[in-house]
Amino acid sequence: MSDISQIPATKCDTGDTVIVAMDGSEYSDYALQFYYDTVHRPGNNVIIAHASEMKNISFPAIATMTPDSNALVTQELQAEEKRCIELVDKLTQKLNHLKLEGKIERIHGEPGHAVIELANEKHADFIVVGCRGKGSVRRTLTGSVTDYIVHHSHIPVMVARHKDHIKHHHGFHFPNPFHHHKKHDDKTEKSS
Repeated sequence: MSDISQIPATKCDTGDTVIVAMDGSEYSDYALQFYYDTVHRPGNNVIIAHASEMKNISFPAIATMTPDSNALVTQELQAEEKRCIELVDKLTQKLNHLKLEGKIERIHGEPGHAVIELANEKHADFIVVGCRGKGSVRRTLTGSVTDYIVHHSHIPVMVARHKDHIKHHHGFHFPNPFHHHKKHDDKTEKSS
């Protein structure tokens, strides 16, 4: 007769590994909160992925033409590093505030590609992203991290789009078929 305690833990027993892509925006904050409120289970391992992009350095080619180019580039790199450290501290506080098991991973390179690489490396079960709501023309011209992840990921991706965003930015609102409003008919009330 076999002893059930000797059966190794399965994936269901240990929880899922979840990558939450966060850039410090209100959209990524909403994505984390949405994940927590709707699908988080105790035992899940939450990895908050933050891509450190050094794209804020203004015109590096022009900076190399000035006499103080090294100092200028170094100064901008240090400022960007300081912003990244502050954001990682803020994300760590969010993780602790929600009492989520997990950690912050700073990833480098193009954010969409880096998030997918991290998900593959950590054998993640799914990815959670926010959505800035760029229009189709702007998204086509500038790209979208969310769009990239959705189209290139080999695991499920949950896109958390805030309901007020649709109403505010697109001028219409999709009704929720699961939310029922009581309808009061004045005629029925008067005849009673």
